[in-house]
Amino acid sequence: MTPITLMYHGIIQEDSDIPKEREVGADIYDVALAEFRKQIRWLHENAFRSVIFNGQSFDPKELMITFDDGEANNFNRALPVLNEYGYKAYFFVIAKRVDRDGYMDWDQLKKLHEAGHVIGSHGHTHEILTNLKPTQIEQELKASKKFFERNLGIPVETMSIPRGFCNDQILKMAYDTGYQQVFISDPMGRIHQPYISRVAVKKSWQLERFHMAMEGKMPFKERFSNTVIKSAKFVLRESGYNFFRKMILSVMK
Repeated sequence: MTPITLMYHGIIQEDSDIPKEREVGADIYDVALAEFRKQIRWLHENAFRSVIFNGQSFDPKELMITFDDGEANNFNRALPVLNEYGYKAYFFVIAKRVDRDGYMDWDQLKKLHEAGHVIGSHGHTHEILTNLKPTQIEQELKASKKFFERNLGIPVETMSIPRGFCNDQILKMAYDTGYQQVFISDPMGRIHQPYISRVAVKKSWQLERFHMAMEGKMPFKERFSNTVIKSAKFVLRESGYNFFRKMILSVMK
């Protein structure tokens, strides 16, 4: 059994923290720096400890903290807060966006690794893997792994599935590629392969909602919208899904 695993994306203090090269709807995961600090401080005050998973057993006060996409604000905004409270995290990076405007560069990624954080893959191009042919999926998985290992000089054994579109075939291919741990946002349908599920922290959350997440609870409206959105992943492709997700989230506010 794995602990509660938090999934962050952008940690934002000002508009310049937001990369221009982003998918539609990514802003719903932008957590204000002030709110992020409140959340991490709450974890610290309530004696939660961050852990890096290596197959060990966990106690209820342990959790994992993850960041998707590799935005530079993770290094500039989130890292100082993590350091202040002594937390370690996973940073899942889109390979082709390293060094691009608004994203972390190699020096920053190396510093994260040297400080005890984990660098993982978030795909090579951030393509939705369920839209691709098996040969293309294999390329996405292998290319990003080799890219990070070559440039960082470290084994890359963890990944998070881009955009939350995942199935048994993709998970099996990831493990066959050499990944030891695969993180996802929400399981789609019945999945038999092992995975680590995460709680997506959203821009709209106040501290009370964060408390609920740490207790494994979810408001009914949010649970309903998540169910509808998850179902849409089965029938809509990227553009249709992104539009549908934004519409549902705006209605459910």
